[in-house]
Amino acid sequence: MKAVIFAGAKITDYGFCKEYLEGAKLLICCDAGLHHAKALGLTPDYIVGDFDSVSQEVLEYYKEKNIPVCQFPVKKDETDMQLGIYLALEQGATELVLFGGIGSRFDHSLANAHLLLGLLKKGIRTRLVDQNNCVELVDGPMTIHGKVGDLVSTIPLSMMVKGITLTGFEYPLTNRDLALDDDMIAVSNVLAAEKASIYFTEGYLFVIRSKD
Repeated sequence: MKAVIFAGAKITDYGFCKEYLEGAKLLICCDAGLHHAKALGLTPDYIVGDFDSVSQEVLEYYKEKNIPVCQFPVKKDETDMQLGIYLALEQGATELVLFGGIGSRFDHSLANAHLLLGLLKKGIRTRLVDQNNCVELVDGPMTIHGKVGDLVSTIPLSMMVKGITLTGFEYPLTNRDLALDDDMIAVSNVLAAEKASIYFTEGYLFVIRSKD
């Protein structure tokens, strides 16, 4: 089951959302993520958070629709995004799309990217997206479909990603080890074909599709 979670980071152009919303069976809004749902005309299945950033007007608008609300104290160990993820997993989600998790707070953005590791280990495919980026963490080969000229970066999360081979890229690699503390030679690669492949034998690798 595919679930979509909205957190509160700023989104200025909602045009990219449609493709990621397709096929979603569960929609969860975390605190100020409700603003994005309202902008898109969406009704969430659940609302979670400490509600320290959503406007009372928007919160009351959705409360009047009798949507289940899970409220937590401001002083807590989890972020609102984490609470939304936990709820989605409890409801049986097997795939997640996270909106509003990349923003001006680098600590929040980085923490949300690191959440992908625990989810990957649970077998949950997760994408962290905004209007300029789609961030996914993988532990094995994957195929990318896109347009010639699309930007793709492959950045290790583990200390070592072994045997990486990139085909269909302007800058190919063959059986190369990428280390977290080494030169980042695989940033801003470019698709040279509409179908490209990423292969490696060991490690955790961020695959980031970006546009300026």
